Amino acid sequence: MELFTVWTNTDGDQETDRFYEVVKSRTKGLHMSRRGFRFTFRQLDNKVAWTCKGTESNSAFESFLPCVYSIMSSAIADYIIEVKEWGMLNLILTKACSLLEKEDTEQIRSMIRSLLSDDGPRGRLKRHGKLTTLLEKDFKELRVINLEGLIQFRLHAYKKELEEIVDYAMEEFWADRQYEEFMGLLKYFVFFQESKVPLVHVLHQGGHNFTILDSAMVPIPTPDADDIIVEMPGIELEMEVEDRIVSTLISISPASIILHTDDEHTPIVRTLLHIFEDKVKLSRLYPGQDVQK
Repeated sequence: MELFTVWTNTDGDQETDRFYEVVKSRTKGLHMSRRGFRFTFRQLDNKVAWTCKGTESNSAFESFLPCVYSIMSSAIADYIIEVKEWGMLNLILTKACSLLEKEDTEQIRSMIRSLLSDDGPRGRLKRHGKLTTLLEKDFKELRVINLEGLIQFRLHAYKKELEEIVDYAMEEFWADRQYEEFMGLLKYFVFFQESKVPLVHVLHQGGHNFTILDSAMVPIPTPDADDIIVEMPGIELEMEVEDRIVSTLISISPASIILHTDDEHTPIVRTLLHIFEDKVKLSRLYPGQDVQK
């Protein structure tokens, strides 16, 4: 008897070959015919299908049937993730970004690609596991499965995972945009702020650890306040700054900063260079070397 047929539309030989291989590789070496199962692959133009037939009278049929459902579900889950997933993500993204500029949408699309790449095997395994569970239920309930229809009408939990990926990428995009605008404000205020001291030395001790010294090499106490207030003619702006070194330097308002670091590419050092620009001069800090004025 025919247990199920799963078919899909393919776009070119590469997708056709992948649909064939993803099932063939899973069933190879399992002696399906001896267990009462026969798999047949068919192709007609751009439509491809796998059909599974079973012989109930075979002594191994009943015990191996759950394994067949599991194998097929896992194989088709692989195919959907590899071939169909990006198209699904693009549809979700296009709808979510309908009011954004094209370049913004492309930036979010690039972030999604990075998320899928950086997500690692755990993220893919999570989506694969959810898909496999959903597909196994469908294989048991449906005799004929069209992947396009299945994706559109039944795989709601899987599509929810993809929507969450898009939502996360958009949140990261807006967070980055807000950060850039905030950095621009800080640069603006630093540029117009009156200098209170002529020179400070900033010793970078790794990570977010810094020591600030005045021109006489005397440590400058770090303010306890988490908020900074930047005053300009007619303007007083209060803002929260995540990194204490940034807020401290803005509150000290030096005319010049000598930044001693052996890692000028670390994010916090780059942030300082970005905000204070021409006021900062880099000096390589070597372990045990005295800092010179």
